[in-house]
Amino acid sequence: MGLQPGRMAEGSERLYWMCQCRTTQNYFVRSAEKHFSYTGDDASFLEEHRQELQDLGVSEEEVLKDLRRQRQERLKAPEESLQRVQRIQNEYTPLRPEVYKLDELSYLQDGFRQLVAEMRKPGAKVISGAKERKILEEVRPGIWTFPVFTEAFCDQLECELRNFHDSGLPRTAPNTMNRFGIIMSELGFCEHLLDPLVFEYVNVVATRLLPAFCECLDSYRAFTVLYEAERDGDKELAMHYDNAEVTLNINIGGTWDGGNVVYYGLATSAEGPPMEATLRRGWGVLHAGLELHRATPISQGRRHNLILWCRSSGVRNAPGRWSQSSFSQMLKVWNPKAGNAHG
Repeated sequence: MGLQPGRMAEGSERLYWMCQCRTTQNYFVRSAEKHFSYTGDDASFLEEHRQELQDLGVSEEEVLKDLRRQRQERLKAPEESLQRVQRIQNEYTPLRPEVYKLDELSYLQDGFRQLVAEMRKPGAKVISGAKERKILEEVRPGIWTFPVFTEAFCDQLECELRNFHDSGLPRTAPNTMNRFGIIMSELGFCEHLLDPLVFEYVNVVATRLLPAFCECLDSYRAFTVLYEAERDGDKELAMHYDNAEVTLNINIGGTWDGGNVVYYGLATSAEGPPMEATLRRGWGVLHAGLELHRATPISQGRRHNLILWCRSSGVRNAPGRWSQSSFSQMLKVWNPKAGNAHG
């Protein structure tokens, strides 16, 4: 999983890293509607999955072809991302440059700032108190929803993202499942907007509400997803879990029928009864990355969301938690120029 960097000392060089699991884990094959691990060794893959593929009724060669393609795309991704970033820096003029820097009072709902302040306090009663004040809702154990962005900020962010989309500059699918969206780091949204949002706000809430999955958030991957019934956009999303310790899913726009997110419990536990979370503009749904979920088919309208896949290395690298624990340095894909308006 390619991730934005964590906090660094003032003036230090921004280095970007990519977990080695990025080249071996979480390959989503649409024909099988499943995730697989794949190292590039076809024989080993078939030895492990041949019977499963036969049971699913899918072609071995088609699955391998898809896996080879995805692996090559991931291996080339850092260099291609660097090329896109350089073009964006050289050719793109932001329509709303102010949205690239966090303005807490204008961009964050009062309820979110109050929630973060409450979560900083000691004691078990702060969570029940936040629920009583209607600034925190528990969908079910392990799934929380709360206000994040103001309507005005959602308007401005959507306007800026639409302007970039209409520019015709290159962009890529945000992940192996969603085909329509934007990787926020490539536009320069991270250092002054999303870094403070994640490390100063989301981190406080996540460590308090999901302590089993989050010691401290130290990196993240941010991207948008777009579901549309009639135009370009994903129509639905198969069941999956995220390659993250904690996910925050924030709706930034749209009105729609269908297309909501349904949760089924942790991938490490027996599947539970489905639970649908209501998505409201400016509100986020916080859950463990291991939470199984899917998006139901959208039948009308559009739904536009900002997704934050957040990593807590202390949890991920703990013995017995994850198999992918080593890192390889990735190309530095974005280093904002001094004075750059959209950096």
